[in-house]
Amino acid sequence: MLHSFTGDSRGGQPTGPLVSDSAGNLYGGALTGGDKAGILGHGLIFQLSPPAVSGGKWTESVLHTFTVSDGAYNFGNLIFDHAGNLYGTTYDGGNCFYYCGVVFQLAPPAVQGGAWTYTVLHTFAGPRIGDGGGPWGKLVFDQKGNLYSTTSQGGRVFCTSIPGPCGNVFKLSPPASQGGAWTETELYSLKGVPDGAFAYSGVIFGKKGTLFASTSQGGSTSDCTDGEGLTIGCGTVFELVPTPGGGWREAVLYNFKSYEDGPGALLLGKSGDLWGAASYKIFRMTPPKTEVGAWTEHVVYTFSEGISGTLPSDELIQDAAGNLFGTSHASGLTGYGTVFKLSPPANHSGIWVETTLQTFPGGFDSVQPWGSVIRGVDGNLYGTAYNQGNPNSGYVFKIIP
Repeated sequence: MLHSFTGDSRGGQPTGPLVSDSAGNLYGGALTGGDKAGILGHGLIFQLSPPAVSGGKWTESVLHTFTVSDGAYNFGNLIFDHAGNLYGTTYDGGNCFYYCGVVFQLAPPAVQGGAWTYTVLHTFAGPRIGDGGGPWGKLVFDQKGNLYSTTSQGGRVFCTSIPGPCGNVFKLSPPASQGGAWTETELYSLKGVPDGAFAYSGVIFGKKGTLFASTSQGGSTSDCTDGEGLTIGCGTVFELVPTPGGGWREAVLYNFKSYEDGPGALLLGKSGDLWGAASYKIFRMTPPKTEVGAWTEHVVYTFSEGISGTLPSDELIQDAAGNLFGTSHASGLTGYGTVFKLSPPANHSGIWVETTLQTFPGGFDSVQPWGSVIRGVDGNLYGTAYNQGNPNSGYVFKIIP
């Protein structure tokens, strides 16, 4: 345990995944805290600096405290550009309290020890017709410095069979000259049935400049319905392909068969395949051998109640040897989740081997891992844990191989 949160002005309920710089500093968001009066607040962005000597204490610095008007609740990842600026999203705040959100930048100080500069790059319209709202998922850069992600709400198209707009994929382009405004472009509005709804995953780039994302509802599968029996779909994995005219063409690669199938953020493998974590499984999707073929899903590991954990969540990470690392929200020795490792088989037809690296304590001080783990510059794994019943709690942890 590297650092425990206490709420109030220092933050509580840290979210993941973290991000690390070349000096080993860790950066992340906290969902609560930021108010000196002890009120829960609307979250903040923090930095954890490693100790000068081995075994010393890590030092927390608050880089920015959200005020609702400039955003609230950072659920998604943080990402650095080449100049050392930090970027992220908030799920709420901005134009409205619920389901609006912003994209922001934090610029490092000109002199060591100075304050970081917070700038809102884009404010979303919200859950009604507009440019989307509630960005939650993975934020990525392209080679030109454009940012891409998804919104879980809103958009410019009403969903089929699902009331209201249901999210989109957006691009945020930097200004042509320093100090100018960033430009937001909606690349694709989700329609629900048959292409998916509510993309909480964010996006990842494929090897040919395409974008991949997943949705938690929508698609053509009729097995998932709402409380009134209306088909709302079980979710999809889809691809956006750039077209010669500057637009994007959407293609559904896979329709999930149940609510428990749908993943969080996707991981792109070395061979162009996609990896994901769902409620009780880790799966791999392999691309077709021909342009007109279909993608194929393979379940590589199924979790069972017990020490290995269940409800794996968020993005997986993969090392050079092909091992997968992730977190689960339930089970383990105490029922409060695990950090796990999946080792690939020696041959194509072999079985993946799961190793539980850490289980989290239960009882009054029970915590659960939030978000995926990252590999630090020192080779260790870093992540965050939170306590759902205590907003002034949570910590950042390290797992040493």
